[in-house]
Amino acid sequence: MEPAVVSALLAPPRAPSLVVRPADVGGRVAWDLLVRDGALRVLDGDAAVPVHAPVTPETRAAALRPRVPARTVVTGPSAAWVHCGGPPPDRLVLAHRTGTHRPEVWTFATVWSGPGLVSDSVRLAGVRVTTPERTAVEVALRLPPARSLRLVLDLQSAGADLAAASRALERRTRAPGRPQAREVLAAARDRVASVGAKP
Repeated sequence: MEPAVVSALLAPPRAPSLVVRPADVGGRVAWDLLVRDGALRVLDGDAAVPVHAPVTPETRAAALRPRVPARTVVTGPSAAWVHCGGPPPDRLVLAHRTGTHRPEVWTFATVWSGPGLVSDSVRLAGVRVTTPERTAVEVALRLPPARSLRLVLDLQSAGADLAAASRALERRTRAPGRPQAREVLAAARDRVASVGAKP
């Protein structure tokens, strides 16, 4: 019987992460070469995955994890990217609970505040992300109509219940932009219904 390695006793084994960062492969130069040679596919910033690895919402959330402060939730276009994929948004969008201290992420993120974030979020790879329905409401409230409609349709394709999103919008006590959001969600529901009605 082989003796136990002391380091194995001190640190329990961790499941390997599919997200690969420069430190995981020996530094930035090695990481850049692996990206250039097609062995790694960049997800966001310095987060990549092996080229043939499946990319799921959990994988995309793990890519964001180092930039998400405690007590914040990924929301808006960033949450839409986590749920749906596609090109990552230019800036990380985070939310914190109304009435709490705003996290200090001045340079790399946009921060919103809002009620009900914990109940309207899921934990993916250790990161809180607004549910697809809450994400649809947030983008409909805060983004220009054409962009928000596209994201809401992507979220619906990824499983968001647009009727539930509309009900959630109406339950919010304060929702600046509610008329626009109603129109966006209604347009998305109409678009989905018209596609479903075609033979």
